[in-house]
Amino acid sequence: MLDLSQFPQLPFDAFFKRLTSGITVTTTVVTPNRRLAQALKDSFNQHQTNQHKAVWHSADILPFTSFLERIYLDALYSSQSQDIPLLLTSAQAHVLWEEVIQSSGTGSVLLNITQTACQAYEAWQLRHAWRLSFDAKEYILNDDGKVFQIWADSYEALLIKKHLTDPACLVDLITNLYDQMTIKQPECLFCYGFENLTPQQVFFLDKLQRTGCEVIQVQPPVILQNQSDGAGISRVCYVDGQEEIFRAAVWARSRLETNHAASIGVIVPALGNWRNTVLRIFGEVMQPDARDALPQKKSQQRQNMPFNISLGSPLAAYPLVDAAFSILELIGQGLPFNRAGCLLRSPFLRSGESEMNQRALLDVQLRQHAEPFITLEQLVMLIQRIEDTGDGDHRNGELKCPMLIKSLLSLHAFRRHNFPRKGQHAAYAQLISQALQIMGFPGERTLDSTEYQTLQKWHEVMADFATLDRAVAITPYKDAVRRLKYMAANTLFQPQTPRVPIQILGVLEAAGMVFDHLWVMGLSEEQWPLRSRPNPFLPYELQQKARIPMGSTAEALNYSRQLKDGWLSSANEVVLSHPKFSDSADAQEMAPSQMIRSIPEHPLDLPQYMNHLDSILATARLESIVDHTVQSVGKREITGGVAVIKDYAACPFRAWARHRARIKSRDEPHAGLNAMERGILAHHVLCLIWRQLKTKEALDAIASGDFTNMLTNAANKAILEIKRRRPFALTERFAAIEQRRLINLMREWLDKERKRGNFSVVATEEQSTIQIGQLVLQVRLDRVDKLDDGQRLIIDYKTRLYGINTMLGERPDEPQLPLYLVMAQPGVPDAAGVVFASVKPGQMDFSGIVRKQELLPGLKAFNEIKACAHFSTWDELTTKWRQDFINLANGFLNGDASVVPKNYPVTCQYCEIKPFCRIYERIESVTEEQDIEHD
Repeated sequence: MLDLSQFPQLPFDAFFKRLTSGITVTTTVVTPNRRLAQALKDSFNQHQTNQHKAVWHSADILPFTSFLERIYLDALYSSQSQDIPLLLTSAQAHVLWEEVIQSSGTGSVLLNITQTACQAYEAWQLRHAWRLSFDAKEYILNDDGKVFQIWADSYEALLIKKHLTDPACLVDLITNLYDQMTIKQPECLFCYGFENLTPQQVFFLDKLQRTGCEVIQVQPPVILQNQSDGAGISRVCYVDGQEEIFRAAVWARSRLETNHAASIGVIVPALGNWRNTVLRIFGEVMQPDARDALPQKKSQQRQNMPFNISLGSPLAAYPLVDAAFSILELIGQGLPFNRAGCLLRSPFLRSGESEMNQRALLDVQLRQHAEPFITLEQLVMLIQRIEDTGDGDHRNGELKCPMLIKSLLSLHAFRRHNFPRKGQHAAYAQLISQALQIMGFPGERTLDSTEYQTLQKWHEVMADFATLDRAVAITPYKDAVRRLKYMAANTLFQPQTPRVPIQILGVLEAAGMVFDHLWVMGLSEEQWPLRSRPNPFLPYELQQKARIPMGSTAEALNYSRQLKDGWLSSANEVVLSHPKFSDSADAQEMAPSQMIRSIPEHPLDLPQYMNHLDSILATARLESIVDHTVQSVGKREITGGVAVIKDYAACPFRAWARHRARIKSRDEPHAGLNAMERGILAHHVLCLIWRQLKTKEALDAIASGDFTNMLTNAANKAILEIKRRRPFALTERFAAIEQRRLINLMREWLDKERKRGNFSVVATEEQSTIQIGQLVLQVRLDRVDKLDDGQRLIIDYKTRLYGINTMLGERPDEPQLPLYLVMAQPGVPDAAGVVFASVKPGQMDFSGIVRKQELLPGLKAFNEIKACAHFSTWDELTTKWRQDFINLANGFLNGDASVVPKNYPVTCQYCEIKPFCRIYERIESVTEEQDIEHD
């Protein structure tokens, strides 16, 4: 690591006076990053405004990399231009590295070539910036180093062959050009904000100086108060990172209220990890009512926030760009259905606003038929099937989402006729733009400021993507989209906002900046100093010897110390904070960094700001009303079948939410068949078998070959039926496996049936209407058998064995069988009992409640069962059932919606209504009240 001591130095005040004295035409200022350049330019313009000037020359202030590119372009387009190689962008260089690695012998065994190329290109840049090429031979290379050397030679050969150069070699190229031609340069070059320079940069600046340009180092501005006795420096400790952020926001607001012209900085190490949390907490503190704003005002309020976060989010993370990539991936191999559902509901498609509600309902319906991963063809087919079959709420036979269907059909046709298997990036860029246009991207509504800027940035990335042909000419569509997504993911984008007084910065962005007030958080022993990040492709000893920042533990420590010293001298007030506990689940205790322990801990006197909710509560008179009753209904038919009674018995609120408010969770697409669908298959096969056999005598008499054919045909018909519902769930191989499973399952179950006495099956999957008091329900009986003595036996198929206790009690868990028994109209008044049939391999059996013993093998009469011992007669049992069901039905119709789960927490374990009833909050509240009474 080299410094600038070999160049003349100038204090900041003298530099700024010289800069503003009117010599900006012949003067250039370079900075290490764009943010510092913009901050210095703002200060320059503000100074000219304060001098009441109406017109002035703009200051030539720009990042060092931009300065190099300007020199390169001047040379490239000058009249003296020789055979200068074309400059690759960073994205083009990365793609070229991918090509080199992919074509190498080791590239085929790598799991992630993109990430490997990123690390290799970083090693290439370090090698040139720190001039390591000549020293590398002195060190023994490990396997990674040897492979990198091969890749680097191939990459360099490609650059020469294609007559190209890249940003890592640009300094050396420009330095050589100064010996070959006359290049325009400033009379004076100020280097502002550089604490250290690489050997490559120092060599270039020395070349400039020897060609007549005055190179001057600008000393950073220093706040003298902090250098003398430490006045104005505070160290504070808070519980965790979230409280640190909250206290920093309160501190920043209090300083801003004291002086509206103050410049305030907040430095957050690992800002990328904390960005969303910082944005939320600072927003709540600065504008407590912002979260409750009307939707059309939220964007404006975000723009009016008095703070700005320096580190943007990856462009690919913005909803508008994510929608674009969803379209591109759908064109390719397809999408996970959750992303496809988000795309259907996206406002960035044609008619996304006008068809918003219909598309949300369509998403719900698609989830019942789709697989976890869906292709464009499958999506179009499913939507057409839903529209054509009339599922959902159709009116006048019109399509629910006509514009969506039209766009998807057009996209499907466009993909089939226009997208090649391989092509050039420029051609893909044009095709991608056309595909997005077909889908109506970016939507019908007017974009807000953030969305508009995001769209413009997307166009810039697309333009850069189109130039990748300079590195790789022909590529498959999948690789092209992957590269475009990599470019968007590595493009940090921050929408432009007006100048604001509070700057929230990462560690590197704050270098060289000065403030009136500065807060640095996260300075625990675990987080500070920064951890070293040596490149794996370069020898560690070489990085250590070259003193590359972050290349070794010692240099990471020195770099962290430099940053800390810069903070302490960059503001009149500096607050250093650290958390006492980590934010992990185990919340481990953490000590302050060794670098700040010498600073005494001193708590800050911060004001108390009331949040918006507390402000409302403070001005309101609260009235607490306990009301578990909703509007009652008269005699009416309720959809939902026996589930209405079953849900009400489990919890009245669940029954109201599901069957009156129609609240239900979205289905999650799953691969293959789930347990419910396998149960439906078994029900269907049994229905088909008994509709053909009809009697036990026919079962006993059927020949072996005919029996196998009957089972095979029934299984095939059942599978065909479920294929109609979920056309992509069963491949041919999977269907064959499911067929064998069903046949074996039915064989085992029918062997169990053969052990019974004679019977005939009089009803299978029979739909009927039952009335329970004033409640009318549509129900379906799995099966009704007629015995030799004329009595009927009601059977319900299950995929596991149920106990008879589930049918008993005032709130039975499984009420369907006794409900059929006592409420069916015209019903089965001569029913001999109700039975569960467990159709499960290894557990084939009957369980139930019957009048007389030995109606089924192994079943006792009801009066011999302990759970029914208090019923002296069958009529007494059925009367109790009838009264219990009437009570449940009346409670449901009368509007009882109490949150009273039958068996908490088991009843609530898989219930999707918990977010509405807030059962956990209720239980905690009751527990707290009981504790208070106990105390």
